[in-house]
Amino acid sequence: MLISIAHAQAESGLGVGSDVLVKRFHMSRFWCVVVSAAVFSAAQAFAIETENPHSLGLVSGLSGLGYGFLFGVYPTLVAETFGVHGLSQNWGTMTLAPVISGNIFNLFYGAIYDHHSIVAPDGDRECLDGLECYRDAYWVTLVSSLAGVVLSLWCVYLERTKKLEERRHRLDGCHDREE
Repeated sequence: MLISIAHAQAESGLGVGSDVLVKRFHMSRFWCVVVSAAVFSAAQAFAIETENPHSLGLVSGLSGLGYGFLFGVYPTLVAETFGVHGLSQNWGTMTLAPVISGNIFNLFYGAIYDHHSIVAPDGDRECLDGLECYRDAYWVTLVSSLAGVVLSLWCVYLERTKKLEERRHRLDGCHDREE
């Protein structure tokens, strides 16, 4: 429930926030993706160190914020990148990514849990190692989240480079007409 509440709050606020970022501050909307990836990274870092299960609310809340930030800005990024005419198809394709990666990460979590588990006579698995049951899985997702930060920063750089090139090209065109 905490994930859903944080997700809804972040998603509803980010739509306006990303517009302000672009219109008022002339910055890339990809900065919202950077923030999202950083929030995911923080959630995984907290999860690695969380011994008390009652403290997992922070991990859940940060995860919800990360998803909210991401899904609050992604449709606009898809529309800006690919155009609005194919938005439904392109957005549908983009929303498949979490399905694929979610299953891959679930397999990691399951394999790590199984490695730390004992099998009861009835076939049920039980892990008595506490945080160690999942810690390695959180390291995998932390590295993945940090890779998301790097990739989104690269997108900011690419977009900035493209805009500077377009601006230089327009200015060169203006100088050619004056001559």
